[in-house]
Amino acid sequence: MKMKKITALAVLAAAAASLFGCSGPADSASSSAKASSAASSVKDGSAAEANVSAASGKEKEDNDKRNNKKEEEKVLPEDVTQGGKYDNIVVNEGVERAVKANSPQAAAVNGYYSFTYSDFGKVYSNEELEKCFDRLQDICANAGFSMSFSYRNIETGAYVGYNQYSRFMTCSTIKAPYIKSILQQGIDLDTVISRDYIWPGDTGTVVDAPFGTKYTARELIEYSILESDNTAYYLLFNTFGYQSFNSLLYSLGANYSLGDSWIFTYCTSDDMMKCYEDIYKFGESSENGKWLVELMSDTDVNIQIGKALGAKYKVAQKYGSEFNEWVFNDCAVVYADSPFVLCIFTQQYPETEESCQVFRELSLVFDDINTLLA
Repeated sequence: MKMKKITALAVLAAAAASLFGCSGPADSASSSAKASSAASSVKDGSAAEANVSAASGKEKEDNDKRNNKKEEEKVLPEDVTQGGKYDNIVVNEGVERAVKANSPQAAAVNGYYSFTYSDFGKVYSNEELEKCFDRLQDICANAGFSMSFSYRNIETGAYVGYNQYSRFMTCSTIKAPYIKSILQQGIDLDTVISRDYIWPGDTGTVVDAPFGTKYTARELIEYSILESDNTAYYLLFNTFGYQSFNSLLYSLGANYSLGDSWIFTYCTSDDMMKCYEDIYKFGESSENGKWLVELMSDTDVNIQIGKALGAKYKVAQKYGSEFNEWVFNDCAVVYADSPFVLCIFTQQYPETEESCQVFRELSLVFDDINTLLA
């Protein structure tokens, strides 16, 4: 699905509906929506059944047009979403040798760093850990834009944070925690919801469907995660509210919230990291949690953390971007042998090869750090 930049007029038009006009997904070179079942178009009045049949043909025609349009209007260069060295497993030979030597030692790193770290118990090599920290420092020093990241190993609690108390626009990274909250609430996934609203500036399957098209909550969840569809997310929010989400944040100690028609917000990378740790636990303990994780592992847009590590591990992620405000984010659960969560917020023009690079570099460094934990 092609990213449509939100104009100033669109933002003003949306002011009553939201404080933050985060844009939807970019073109991911996928040929069709991955949602498990197509929504049926139903119109009011006695002609509803006849219109369902007509809408099905119209839906197929619209899908064909959208797919052709995708091929003509790619937002990202080809090598951002396809090909490149990050499609293969990147091996750090020094880290690999240290792990094979199997001589754990108490973590002790010398040097001054602009990031913080804690709860490192034993590692396979302090020398290699220090090299990883030096690489992290170089990335932070040379970024040239505002950035924040938070990493935590789920099993050991080892933590690294940079600029982790600064608040950034969440954009679509918030969709996964929100959906987790309503799934935990026990919503009926067969609840039927009418598409009676379009998120300003949005494009995609739900927006392109006729007004009044009926969707189940299950379908809207799929579109929200797989395609990062803002209108689908808004319809869920408008139907199920935000109380369960805010209660979840309070229980996690995450200091942000949502409100009336306020579906995007600002938060720190630390607070978002807590939400993705919670998604990991939800995925380990419930069928709906497993389903959410599988959706996050199969998103249309995979250009950041998953691009770097997806050949090596399962990566459950949710990206976010906003062109007008120059925001580009990604948060992920990485299912390494010892799983970890990584949330990265950046203030840079999104969805270019250059802006994707920092996510991939950080992912590789944190994979090495995580591998060194004994």
